[in-house]
Amino acid sequence: YKMSVQELKERYVYAVSRLLPHKMREDISAELDTLIEDMLEERCQDRPAEEKDLRVVLAELGSPSEMANHYSPDKDKCLIGPPYFSAYKYVLRIVFLAVTGGMLLAGGITMVMDNWQKTKIFYEYLADLAGWMGSIIMGLVFAFGFVTLIFAFFQRKGISLEDINGSWENLPPVPVKQERIGKGETIAGVCLSVAFLIVFLIVPQILCVIVNQGGQKVSIPILNAQTVRSVWFLLIGMVIFGVGRDLFGYFEGRYTRRLAVVTGIADLLSFICFFFFLNTPGLVNTDIIPAIDSLFQGKDMFIAKVITGFPGVFLLVMALILVLDFGTNLYKAMKYDR
Repeated sequence: YKMSVQELKERYVYAVSRLLPHKMREDISAELDTLIEDMLEERCQDRPAEEKDLRVVLAELGSPSEMANHYSPDKDKCLIGPPYFSAYKYVLRIVFLAVTGGMLLAGGITMVMDNWQKTKIFYEYLADLAGWMGSIIMGLVFAFGFVTLIFAFFQRKGISLEDINGSWENLPPVPVKQERIGKGETIAGVCLSVAFLIVFLIVPQILCVIVNQGGQKVSIPILNAQTVRSVWFLLIGMVIFGVGRDLFGYFEGRYTRRLAVVTGIADLLSFICFFFFLNTPGLVNTDIIPAIDSLFQGKDMFIAKVITGFPGVFLLVMALILVLDFGTNLYKAMKYDR
């Protein structure tokens, strides 16, 4: 089948335009049509253009996908490229190590709590192990997606990393050993955040009281798992602020006043999330009070009050931890950032 010059040109222009955003197609089609006509006129001079002439011109222009890329507004864009890719790899490596460590820690605690008073056959242990490994893989997939989306957003919006890494005119000083924030410290912080999220969101039943009922030891969860999972966004928000604080510290590389400010804001937002989480109606399991009464029988009332007053006690502990975290960063910033 031999096409006319006009048909071949129309096919090429259509093949290019269909790869472009709809609002651009009409203008680009007209521009490309004019370009092809000018190139044919220059090649053929006064003689009529033939199909072979048009094919030579189209070969010079390139394939439809190449021409579409030339006109595309996203031709210089990619999902994650310079100057973000190196930072993306660093963050991904840290988060992967931390997620794996956090899930191993939380999974180990869960397996011990679930199996310490039970006897299982071999394949049941294998099933538990397979479920544990599956959870780690899912956690890593989630971490990969989360970090990738953040850096893709930076790439798309052109958010500069010079404010953290230092511009050519304002390079940060080389920190001494005491000032530095190492990768291990960051991984430990993110690891604890991930373990916290897993314990509360996935296996809240490991926070329990063991009581003797009818000659058998029974675990009574302190928290209502269904209620905990209904406010999952508060726990994830808390962890995101904590992880963000740790990663910012890693890129900052040293204790600075700016890091102290970021730490204070992140700790405050984390505390707000945790406050609303612990004040969720129905969070504490209603069966825990009779279980505590039967366990202690009027003795060790301090421990009993601590367990039954779990939300208030844990909120106080978390507040002390966050204040200590901010205070430590502020002290080191005032000492080293001069």
